[in-house]
Amino acid sequence: MSQARILFVHAHPDDESSSTGATMGALVKAGAQVHLLTMTRGEMGEVIDRSLAHLEAENPANTDGGVALGKLRTAELNQALAALGVKHHTFLGEGSARAAQAPALYRDSGMTWGEDGRATANALAAPDCLTRTPLEPQAEAIAALIKQVRPDVLVTYDADGGYGHPDHKRTYEATQAAVELLKGSDAAPTLFWGIEGDADATDTRQQAVINGDLARKREAMAAHVTQITITGDTTFEYSNGVPQPISAVETYRLLGNEIRGAKLAPLTEDQNVAETEEEPPGAINSLITSIALGLLGGFSGTIYHSWIWYINQDFWVPWGALLGCLTVFFAATWATIHTGKNWAAALVGFTAFTLISIFAYAKGNSMLVYINPINPPGIAGTLWALGSLVAATLSLIATTRYRLKRG
Repeated sequence: MSQARILFVHAHPDDESSSTGATMGALVKAGAQVHLLTMTRGEMGEVIDRSLAHLEAENPANTDGGVALGKLRTAELNQALAALGVKHHTFLGEGSARAAQAPALYRDSGMTWGEDGRATANALAAPDCLTRTPLEPQAEAIAALIKQVRPDVLVTYDADGGYGHPDHKRTYEATQAAVELLKGSDAAPTLFWGIEGDADATDTRQQAVINGDLARKREAMAAHVTQITITGDTTFEYSNGVPQPISAVETYRLLGNEIRGAKLAPLTEDQNVAETEEEPPGAINSLITSIALGLLGGFSGTIYHSWIWYINQDFWVPWGALLGCLTVFFAATWATIHTGKNWAAALVGFTAFTLISIFAYAKGNSMLVYINPINPPGIAGTLWALGSLVAATLSLIATTRYRLKRG
């Protein structure tokens, strides 16, 4: 992986973090050389902090067409790239991403929402914006950067741009055209992937599913404060205030089946569905599984909780009770990971504790679980009863951290 070079091509600052941040962060962590090309500086974006509303290009009080906002978003981008660990960044028109007849700066085209709920062109887009300038020089500039970087893998949007944003669609078109310009040359990337928007089970193109670095993605997204508000460990909002998940899982589709001589057969629809749709158990199944594991752990631990290793008259180890607690811990952990529900661990622990309490107190002369911390058997019983709850709690904490890390 340390020898791999990957070039991501995005339309605006913040797109790299929200769409591919987990992938980029994971690749950097694995030792790959990650490059980013950003097409515009996001001058037409909205801002969340209304004290900065004067920076919006469409605000009547604005006099610079969004230039100051573009500079602010560039600073946010630099901070986000630092969080991701990405050290190689270029704007279209700068550095090696230049071509004859191409301007040194492409402005954000902006967008409006269409009646179908998808993004559409903004009538107020400036003449020098990305979508109102010729495609060919843009493709030549991207091709020039590819020749310089020589990426093994090229990543951009799919043809629909994710949700239809004009700049996203133009970024795809320009990048696709750049690949066509390089076809057959030794500079052509080995693989060319498009970011998958809404999952489509009928899409038979090869799919890549990346379970990336959630922590780096979240930190990078948090840097784009004009565009994104982080509302929780795994949630965020754009300026529309609609809660959305932050996920470590990012999916891509292969754009074309042959690049530099490498062929990948498309998936059949059955293969695609089988590989991409793995639903966790429903609530009822999860409930039954958790109770069954709690009963199993409770019965098993009760059988051997009173096994004690007497080292001498003064020292002894209640290893049976400790083994019982470990049984509950692993049962609760498996239940949470298998069902994908945090409450499963708590239910396993509660079920085991309830069963232990029944064994201890249902009959006055019951000796299945002896709870009385005055002697070793009584201490072992007490440890087993209370330890089952502690074990389930520790499992809940551990699995929650594990799921947050994996997304």
